[in-house]
Amino acid sequence: MTRLRKHWRRWVLVGIAIDCVVLTFSHRLFAASSVTITKAVSIESLDGSPMDADHQANGIFTVAGNLTLTPGGRITCAKVSPASACSVRIAVGGNLEMLPDSAISSGRSQEDGGPIEIAVGGNFRMHGPGDGAPGARIAACDSAANGGAIDIYVVGKAVTEPGSSIASDARLDGGQIAITAAATDIRGAVSATASRPGAIALASASDSPRS
Repeated sequence: MTRLRKHWRRWVLVGIAIDCVVLTFSHRLFAASSVTITKAVSIESLDGSPMDADHQANGIFTVAGNLTLTPGGRITCAKVSPASACSVRIAVGGNLEMLPDSAISSGRSQEDGGPIEIAVGGNFRMHGPGDGAPGARIAACDSAANGGAIDIYVVGKAVTEPGSSIASDARLDGGQIAITAAATDIRGAVSATASRPGAIALASASDSPRS
């Protein structure tokens, strides 16, 4: 794994993200609804949909309860804009679990990867391969010149199993990747390989990174 460095200022962003979730959905916390993604869907179709907890097309797909991506479940970016790369922003009040062969991605073929920002109020887990299926994947690139930044903020524990991957690889500039959590167990691949590699940072109260 690319060298991980402490990045403590991310804790400020964690507090802001979770405060926003609590303030916005405090009236629903005792009946928080969970969402399961079973197929490929675009972030544009989720934002402001009945599955979006705030029902507003504000650029963030918000889930008040748990978010689960089953095998084949994918959150992608369908927007095509010459002005800017597509962004994927997800806020989860509960746990986020990505099962084998699930993915969260930005960017389309030959286009720059857009930023991916994920805030989780509970625990976060990416599963490795299972039953012949590949491991869960988060990617801000797709054969593009430049990778997008990937920022993951977790109030609980962040776990990535062997065979899972978080990537912002590209031909020119790799995107920065930052993972912030109360505790981490990072066993999956984390990469920002490029002609100019992106920085990779990890911040947690108790780290146990592995290659």
